[in-house]
Amino acid sequence: MKDFIAKKQKTIISFCGVAAVLMLVGILWLTMGGLGKNKSHNTEQSSSQSDYYLPDVSESDNMSIDEMKIERVRVTKLLDITETGGDWGGEAIVQRTQTFMVKILTGPYKGVEAQMSLDLTDITGTGKGVIIAKEGDRLLGYFVMDYTTYTLYGTCTGFQRDIPLMWLALGFILLLILFFGRGGVKSFSALIITCLMLIFVMIPLVYNGMDPVLAVAIFGFATIVVTLLMVHGPSVSSLAAGMGAVGGVLTSALIAYILKSVIWITGTVDEESISLLYTDNGLNLDVASILFAAIVIGSLGGTIDVSVSIASSLEELKEKMGENITGWELARSGMSIGCSIMGASLNTMILAYVGSSFQLLMLFSAYHITLQEIINNEMIAVELLRALAGCFGLLMSVPITSVTAAVFSCKGNMGTFRLNEIKLVSSFSGVRVKLSSAWKKALREASQNAQTRQEKQEEPQINLFERARQHYDEMNSAEDDRDKNEKTGE
Repeated sequence: MKDFIAKKQKTIISFCGVAAVLMLVGILWLTMGGLGKNKSHNTEQSSSQSDYYLPDVSESDNMSIDEMKIERVRVTKLLDITETGGDWGGEAIVQRTQTFMVKILTGPYKGVEAQMSLDLTDITGTGKGVIIAKEGDRLLGYFVMDYTTYTLYGTCTGFQRDIPLMWLALGFILLLILFFGRGGVKSFSALIITCLMLIFVMIPLVYNGMDPVLAVAIFGFATIVVTLLMVHGPSVSSLAAGMGAVGGVLTSALIAYILKSVIWITGTVDEESISLLYTDNGLNLDVASILFAAIVIGSLGGTIDVSVSIASSLEELKEKMGENITGWELARSGMSIGCSIMGASLNTMILAYVGSSFQLLMLFSAYHITLQEIINNEMIAVELLRALAGCFGLLMSVPITSVTAAVFSCKGNMGTFRLNEIKLVSSFSGVRVKLSSAWKKALREASQNAQTRQEKQEEPQINLFERARQHYDEMNSAEDDRDKNEKTGE
């Protein structure tokens, strides 16, 4: 038993840590009421909301509405497509309805064939907003029983898109396990736990009245601990990555929290946030704080990724170098590694946020809206705030991870710290040296140019005197030569 515990010590510590975190989150969920709080609705209100989504059915039609539950169906036979005139916001719209026979695949009417209708009305008028059902298509819908004729009538609510997505996810899981083995299983398990905490813990807590800032802080801390313990286990690199991720998330949270009021964010930036205000608990929700929580969640994944990459690289570097590398040298290496990672990570984050608003940007371009109007639009300002807050979080996670990994890996052997080891200081020193060299070179060239100009000013006087003297000597020499020639001739 002792040998087993010694061999599996890290695994046991990891699972105990994960279990402790999940237990604390569960206790918090139960304390705040979980899904049970605020779940009671006014019967009259619920009935009116249901009637809004169902066809116009009254007692005179001798039809009763079963529990509105979405069932899966398969199209067995196409019937026809009818067109009728209609009105949509004061504008005449041709309403098209497709009817077909379906076989019900789930629920109390499983195996029964019924007639179903699908709304094909294209409110855009472009013909690109509808899809016509074909035989064999799998759809979703609800049914109403006509007890006069005992006939089921169904209304289609959409196509079944979950099954293809599930197959795609299954393929990803199989490849993850095939390529990475046990590590892939751990990564997938951590992802599942994170999604479950988000869907069944954080969202209900925020909806039931918990401060979104506190909820996202608890969720972020739990996600960081669970991911690092399950994927990387208890180690110095996990500790360093955790500290870096927490520091990055806190930086993003602080920036978003400060700018939330500075740039006048209301939180009602899209249809979803507006619709949230019309729910039964909408008056108790702070959509601006919810938006703030979404910004923090968006930066969480990137900071964990960057922190883990730097911490793992520094751990391997320390194993290779041993005692030949000091703490500050290791931290400097972490900063260099982080610099390389930041380029790709920043591009990933910015492009992700741009991609989420790509249609809106195209719409602005189509209507020739100026850049000033675009930036000051709240929806675009929120996306810019998301991106910038996330970038600040990534940036701050690099030095925090590097220094933490250096301190714990080198066990206090940090060596001598020099200011020029800091990139900013070394860059400033390099610029200062270059400016000093350039200044000295400029002074030297100016001195040489001044001396050259002085020599050129003195050169004409010296040259005239020398030339006159040379000319005089040449004339005397020529006369002497003539005299000698004449004497020789005599």
